[in-house]
Amino acid sequence: MLICPQCEFENPNNNKYCQKCGVSLTHKNCHQCGSQVPLTTLQCHNCGAYTGQIWKAIIYNKTEVTTPNLPEINLNKLSQVSQEEFITGASPLAKDSAESAADIISEESEEILESSENSEEKIEIEDPLESSETLAKLASDVEAENTQSEMIGDSGNLKSTTADILSPMSEAVNTENPSFLNDTEILSTAPEEKYLDPQQRYQVLETIPANNQGQTVVVQVLDRYPLEETPIKAWLRNNSGQFKPITPEAMEALIIPIIAQPYIALHTQIPQHLPVIHDAWRLESIQRAPTPNEEILLLADYTSWPGLLDLWGSEHLSQLQILSWLKEMTELWVALAPWNCCQSILEHENLRVNQAENNSIKLQRLYSKPGEEENINELMLFWQWLFEQSQRTQFGWITALFQDWRDGEIQTIEQLRSHLMNTQDNLEPQPPPTSAPTVLQTDDSVSEIVDNIETQDTELLPIQLISLESSGKSDIGTQRDHNEDAFGIQTQIESQETTTERIIQAKGIYVLCDGMGGHASGEIASQLGVDTIKQYFKTEGSWSVGLPSEETIREAILQANEVIYDINQQEVRSGSSRMGTTLVMAMIYDTKVAVAHVGDSRLYRFSRKGGLEQITLDHEVGQREINRGVEPEIAYGRPDAYQLTQALGPRNENFVRPDIQFLNLDEDSLLILASDGLTDNQLLEKNWQTHLEPLLDKQVNLELGVTKLIDLSNQYNGHDNITAIVIRALVKPQQD
Repeated sequence: MLICPQCEFENPNNNKYCQKCGVSLTHKNCHQCGSQVPLTTLQCHNCGAYTGQIWKAIIYNKTEVTTPNLPEINLNKLSQVSQEEFITGASPLAKDSAESAADIISEESEEILESSENSEEKIEIEDPLESSETLAKLASDVEAENTQSEMIGDSGNLKSTTADILSPMSEAVNTENPSFLNDTEILSTAPEEKYLDPQQRYQVLETIPANNQGQTVVVQVLDRYPLEETPIKAWLRNNSGQFKPITPEAMEALIIPIIAQPYIALHTQIPQHLPVIHDAWRLESIQRAPTPNEEILLLADYTSWPGLLDLWGSEHLSQLQILSWLKEMTELWVALAPWNCCQSILEHENLRVNQAENNSIKLQRLYSKPGEEENINELMLFWQWLFEQSQRTQFGWITALFQDWRDGEIQTIEQLRSHLMNTQDNLEPQPPPTSAPTVLQTDDSVSEIVDNIETQDTELLPIQLISLESSGKSDIGTQRDHNEDAFGIQTQIESQETTTERIIQAKGIYVLCDGMGGHASGEIASQLGVDTIKQYFKTEGSWSVGLPSEETIREAILQANEVIYDINQQEVRSGSSRMGTTLVMAMIYDTKVAVAHVGDSRLYRFSRKGGLEQITLDHEVGQREINRGVEPEIAYGRPDAYQLTQALGPRNENFVRPDIQFLNLDEDSLLILASDGLTDNQLLEKNWQTHLEPLLDKQVNLELGVTKLIDLSNQYNGHDNITAIVIRALVKPQQD
């Protein structure tokens, strides 16, 4: 079965389009040029933009022969164990194993988990023909293993969506930003494609060295079947309570390699700090000597994110942010200790920063240091090294921290936690005094310092965009026989990185139209409105360095009106047969927004501070009367209250007066474009807490959120077509 990426409907494997919503199950729209691109390809054939789903594959090759019955986690049995027992290792994970998960990892991780003593080298791209023999042998070895298909599971019977809802996968595997490819040469044009698995799902994009026994090799792979669920992700979805459980038959086949077990266990504990795990399996071969046992793990790639050490050295970094990172590393130490993975924190290149989520730490992978008891002194020495790199030890609380440690007052993780909590209480900003403090001045320089301190906190910093996402969906509703709504999205996003930060420059056009005018005419008018606007600004160069002017936006809308109006005239349409459409559109350039509309399709803005705001006012009789001073109850008591006063197409440009306004994105915001099928009966006003506010969280899947809005509207407003576009813009103060 294939799961539709838009509505999550289950489709047979041979379906090319979703049976429910009609979305393609074999192609997607290129985010750069809009061309239809096969899901199996890495790049758009038209503009070259990277569109494929990329994962980082970690391959560990053991040199010694292993017994056929290595301890493993069977997810069928694992699902019967409590979460606490699983994480702590207090209960056996399988009846055929007398050891707990923690014991298994402790004894086996030196051989299976990536050891910090084995350096992780990034494989440079070489001539693709040099390793063809190695990979060909790898593929044949895998196919010779008869039991491998049972361990991996039948991918044809598993389901997935292209976006991970449990974890911020879109942050790490953003196909709209090619920076995750690390500027490596891509082998998509190589004469012989190479794959990591016998099913030929994961195409290798880099050369795997021939002699890599006993080493950890990291390469990037293209997922050629992103709509098919992997066993690991299926189990995570099932046990998170967010998705339907998979069948018992499929569950019985799920056996997780040892290399993946800590990721599975810690997922429920520290998901925001762990890399997204996508797939894992073991390759055992009897054709090679000595017989290797290869463990393969697929993770999201975060190499494009800024490193902790890079940001640590910024002179603009606040003391509270430094303290927050120390607290995060302390909590990570507690979580990783039972799995002997605390070494993951001590590898500074392994620590990345998620700037879209309060600058939280993200581990690129897990490292193990088996056989040694975790010692808090190692963590303190690592912190000392970090501070030495940035000369930050002049802060008094940092000096006190290390002095207490050297004096023996900080010997346990609990003592360290307590010390950091007390430090945070002392560093938290206090409310301003009600009267000016008395200051003893000895010279002018002291007065100048005081003035700087008093004005520092009130200085307003410019805002910069750090994330821009969007998703749109249209539905026929429960009572109509055809859909007269249409929408279009056209974005261009570029990432810029420095040693201290990662920001984006973005611009986008978002258009929604609700058509009218008799059988089939509504669909034509709404699609013409969307296409004309998109085409106008595709060729219009007036907003290459900023938003277009109000006059330019008005000209684009009038041109859309003219296209529809001319068809009405040519076909001699009259009365209700004259086709027309409403229009609402937003244009974004970094943190600036232009909004325009004609008719009763609306744009809302939602933020945590401002709440839900209706930005546009309907062009209809009832609202016109309110604008004239009539009480709302009287204005909407008229029988013609909901009749449109403006639309595109029925009349010439002299009767079209679009409303245009400009906004600033000064905090994390949602922009919601909606047809009246969604906005009727104050649906958003009544349900924003459950259906909008959660979407401000970067980890929440935006496509799923839009789908839930459509489902809500079908439940209460199914009398009309329903269309929604939701834009999520995340910002932060710019640090000079």
